[in-house]
Amino acid sequence: MKIILIFLSLFFSVEKSISQINKEHLNLGENAPKIVGVNQFNVKIESDSILKSQKILLLFYRGNWCPYCKKHLASLQENLQKLTEKGIFVIVVTPEKVDKIQETTKKLKATYSIIHDVDNKIMKDYKVAFEVNEQTVTKYLGFTLKKIQDYNEANNNTLPVPATYLIDGNKKIAYVHYNPDYSERASFKEILSLL
Repeated sequence: MKIILIFLSLFFSVEKSISQINKEHLNLGENAPKIVGVNQFNVKIESDSILKSQKILLLFYRGNWCPYCKKHLASLQENLQKLTEKGIFVIVVTPEKVDKIQETTKKLKATYSIIHDVDNKIMKDYKVAFEVNEQTVTKYLGFTLKKIQDYNEANNNTLPVPATYLIDGNKKIAYVHYNPDYSERASFKEILSLL
């Protein structure tokens, strides 16, 4: 019985490896880098055009293999109408392959734009990209690398910190949620209260 309790205790006290991930990120008031990509509906997305009439809520997610990402994206879909009514255009960025993005869209019935981040450019521009290795993922490295190999393009072991940015019409960062702890996500209720 003691062995089972010890095992369960260790199993449920999963250490999140956040200490080695770079905590430098874009801050309030900084210029928001341009976003260009094609979403899952084959529509070209350009932030400069969108920002002429709407603000942008930009989210990064690791993959639909991540239960925290799925929960956050489902919550995003639930709040999408309220965000849209407040003049917000939502862009979600991921290193997932296009076919995996289609799976994510179907599973979550997502109607917001999801962009495959070609060469991790958007993640790098927004300072959320990190290389998955023993220093950045100290627990379950093998599992994480296996998922990345299944979901990302070949030879791409990069994931984003699941950050959220609000970009205003002046192309400035108006809200930031950046936490290397992948289980901590931006609150859409909080974001809506700011609009």
